[in-house]
Amino acid sequence: MRTLFIGSTVGNSGKTMITIGLAPALQESGYKVGFFKPLGKQPTMVGGKVVDADAQFLKEVLHLAESPEQICPVVVTQDLFFKALQGDAGDAPSRIRKAFEAVSAGKDVLLMGGAGTLADGGFLGVPTLSLVKEFSAPVLLVDPYQNEVCIDCILMAREMLGDGLMGVVLNRVTPQALPEVEQIVVPYLASKGVEVLGVVPLDRLLDAVTVRQLVEILQGKVVCGEAALDEFVERFSVGAMDTGAALGYFQRLPNKAVITGGNRADIQLAALETSTRCLVLTGDQMPNQIIIARAREAGVPIVVVSHDTLTTVEKLESVLGRIRIREAPKVHRAQELLRQRLNHRRIIQKLDPR
Repeated sequence: MRTLFIGSTVGNSGKTMITIGLAPALQESGYKVGFFKPLGKQPTMVGGKVVDADAQFLKEVLHLAESPEQICPVVVTQDLFFKALQGDAGDAPSRIRKAFEAVSAGKDVLLMGGAGTLADGGFLGVPTLSLVKEFSAPVLLVDPYQNEVCIDCILMAREMLGDGLMGVVLNRVTPQALPEVEQIVVPYLASKGVEVLGVVPLDRLLDAVTVRQLVEILQGKVVCGEAALDEFVERFSVGAMDTGAALGYFQRLPNKAVITGGNRADIQLAALETSTRCLVLTGDQMPNQIIIARAREAGVPIVVVSHDTLTTVEKLESVLGRIRIREAPKVHRAQELLRQRLNHRRIIQKLDPR
């Protein structure tokens, strides 16, 4: 049985996406595949129990037989955090070892997911690097491409892991950066002993937020369009220009949410003439009846929020790139994208050199 650790030097890097793309490829190659996450940082309640949200999600997507508690035996809650700081970390190491034995039984390959970064787990006595060594797991590093910051982090990981670093996947590469990554960055990393096993372009759907999630983030009130709350918003646009400029600008931005003042009926009408997934009206101002009628006709939700426009934009920017893959359309898109951009054959070869 071989274990592959999927980790990162930064949080929200795309580790779950890589897992749901790599697992089917391994299964298609004849391997019995499992998933294990020693430490979880996304506590959620399922059946009256605290479990890790990623463990629950991957159990469903990968059709795993094990319980979420076995898949992720240690979930960091606020209570556990404070107890650990007071010297009572509990039996985290033994729980992880026991769960590992149960989850790995009968598997050919066990994908092991990191909670956030390679630095996680130290305060509980289960530092990530120690677990990687204990379970003899090569590391597949997944990092979003951020110019020299990303490269420095990868080189630091190479220094820490040595030959334990199987390779890296550069994720969320913008169209503008794609040529430099493929022509300059990949060869440079190879010269430093780091093999790039995938270059994954930025995909707006994977970073998108549903209108329903947007409502929750902004604590907004839905005026109309409830049937479209599960539509994906891929872009945000602030409507603060004159009407003529707004219409031309909105026409170039599909699948967007338009954020504007509740008193800007002209901007609201212009947005409703284009591919708009929802209107976010700031300042706790209700739209007039003409706007509501037009939005209902177009099937576009209107969300009224109490914040001003600047605060609303800041709240939305704080979650961009942090929305996790959960919905079926995102899962399918991720798997399709990774079939094209992840070097499955090379990963399998390095994992099992037979």
